Amino acid sequence: MIATLKRYWKRIVIVTLFTALILASLMIGSLRGVTFNALLNADKNAWKVIWYSRVPRTAAIVLAAAGLSVAGLIMQAISRNKFMSPSTSGTTDAAAFGILLAFIFLNEQPGIVQTLFAFVFAFLSTVLFTSVVNRLKIREVAYIPLIGMMYGGLISALTTAVAYRFDVMQMMAGIGLGSFARIGDFSTIYIIIVPLILAVIYSTKFSIVGMGEDFSKNLGIKYNRVVFLGLIIIALISASSYVAVGPLPFIGLIIPNMATTFYGDNLKKSIVDLMLFGSVFVLLCDIASRLVIFPFEMSVSLTISVVGGVIFMIYLIRGLRNA
Repeated sequence: MIATLKRYWKRIVIVTLFTALILASLMIGSLRGVTFNALLNADKNAWKVIWYSRVPRTAAIVLAAAGLSVAGLIMQAISRNKFMSPSTSGTTDAAAFGILLAFIFLNEQPGIVQTLFAFVFAFLSTVLFTSVVNRLKIREVAYIPLIGMMYGGLISALTTAVAYRFDVMQMMAGIGLGSFARIGDFSTIYIIIVPLILAVIYSTKFSIVGMGEDFSKNLGIKYNRVVFLGLIIIALISASSYVAVGPLPFIGLIIPNMATTFYGDNLKKSIVDLMLFGSVFVLLCDIASRLVIFPFEMSVSLTISVVGGVIFMIYLIRGLRNA
């Protein structure tokens, strides 16, 4: 028994933290009537708040965090670069541009239509960026996110220019703020379940692809097909999460690096732990955003940007020193 606990103590700790933060997320809110006693006493109003407001919000947090963490890990495996992620390769910026075009040409549309536009542009942008970076053959891997940020900045500037031209800056300001307190539903976030399942099924192949094209082909892996599937997973997760909750910076960058530090590089064994690790991180940031100016709420993207930015700089400096 003791040997088993020693072997799986990291997983036990992360599952315990995850469970505690899920309960905290469900119970924290501006309504004082939602308590454990009220729930145990079958208070209808308390259960309505939990079921119709806080459960969807918590599910959105877990799915968005798990999805973006997995997307970042797959992108890093495909590119063989620890500094690649949807937020540092222009993927999320391209998703925002797709949402903008959907609004301009089709006006108010369901979330699934916006997700389709965002997915197409995110996928094409990711393919273009990875192709260009692979051809540049930059030796210092720490420079890749800097190039990606410049690339994303160009897309963001184009998005802003188009938004100004069609007078929809207010709409872009609304979707450009990452928050789990948005008015409306989180229906598009559940799309992430499909790519997450595919990521788990193909986790071994993604790990092998991360060792190089020649090595993968020698093991009988269809390299181009696996890479193509990986890019689809990345784009679909980025698009659906952006439509549902807006941008969540640094999740796909820092969580895979932090998780591999704790659990190693074996994607098949650590992918579930990675999802839990990312969920714990975003749950902590979300709870902090709700408590800082309680009973009001701060944007979770601001909290993630501050914490994630510090962690990213630490990894970036370490990467430059190693280079």
